[in-house]
Amino acid sequence: MTPVILLTRPAPDSAAFAGALRARLPEARVVISPLLRIEVLGPLPDGAFDGLIFTSRNGVRAYLALGGPLLPCYCVGPGTAAEARAAGMTAADAAGDAVALEALIRADRPTGRWLHPHGRHVRVDLSGRLTAAGLTVEGCAIYDQVAQDPSDEARGLLAGAAPVIVPVFSPRSAKLLSQGENPRAPIYIVAMSAAVTEALGGWPRTKCIIAGRMDMRSMLDATVECVELAARVEGGRTPK
Repeated sequence: MTPVILLTRPAPDSAAFAGALRARLPEARVVISPLLRIEVLGPLPDGAFDGLIFTSRNGVRAYLALGGPLLPCYCVGPGTAAEARAAGMTAADAAGDAVALEALIRADRPTGRWLHPHGRHVRVDLSGRLTAAGLTVEGCAIYDQVAQDPSDEARGLLAGAAPVIVPVFSPRSAKLLSQGENPRAPIYIVAMSAAVTEALGGWPRTKCIIAGRMDMRSMLDATVECVELAARVEGGRTPK
């Protein structure tokens, strides 16, 4: 049976990824069912800052929605940096890895007061780690990642017979997937990192591929590879 691609990121990010997928796989069926909804919080902290640290595109979007001034920034990856640059900010890019982002900032040792606008759910206290390293960094939760139930269409896919390709970009999304009902469909996971696969726990899947790099292009390449693999396997042919 023909594989279906299920996208579970927040709606704007899923729509952008779906567009990139359709450019590579024009005939692919893509279903968007976000497991997270972004809600902007606020306000921004008082006082002036000399720069910003962004660990997601949603951080950039929420910061701008709250009227934050345009400042130089460090960004976790090229997608986040592109979002910041499109708004008029000068952005340094750490190539998609939070560990590399911290290392870059530690090496540069920027002076002044810096702000890390982030979501309510974070895995690492980046501002605390940088402060412990002697920098002046303040963290602030300016958006929430609100969990959502899968859509009826998504539930139907997971309960069906056709293979379902699920690109998973974050441990939080993986955890939400694993808390749902066990799927009957053959599930092919495309994970952005090993931390994503760990968060999935024992959630049933036929195959799990980890992207070569923690960036959008690698996730796109791995998803296309996974679609082709699933088509061969479910078609009764031996994978190459």
